Amino acid sequence: MKMNRYLTMSALVTLMGLASTHALAQGEPMYKFLPSETVVDNVKTLLQSHGVDASAIEVNSDTHGVVQLSGQVASKEQVETVTNLAKQAEGVYAVLGELRYTTGEVVPAPAPAGMDTVMDTPPAPGSAVEQMDAQ
Repeated sequence: MKMNRYLTMSALVTLMGLASTHALAQGEPMYKFLPSETVVDNVKTLLQSHGVDASAIEVNSDTHGVVQLSGQVASKEQVETVTNLAKQAEGVYAVLGELRYTTGEVVPAPAPAGMDTVMDTPPAPGSAVEQMDAQ
């Protein structure tokens, strides 16, 4: 009984490997990206279905599902809500951009995992790094 299970699993794994090798050999992409317009529509529809007024939010997408958000929202919490909802929309691979809320503060979208955000942060006023840059 156990031997039959192992043989069945081995055969399944082999078939799956052959199928993926065949797809790669044919030049078929591993992931099929949705058109940019479809991704933008999906994000806007999802935002509206969750009660977010998307009229002040500009949504753009590239051909690989990377969504850029910009515009004005009501609060810092809404920045997080809009960003998280956009990540859930069909066809979205990543969400980037800046949304502003009523205080006028710019809140960048959370950096994708693995990105070093420290390299892009300007030095604080009066810091040793700023003083070295001034010299």
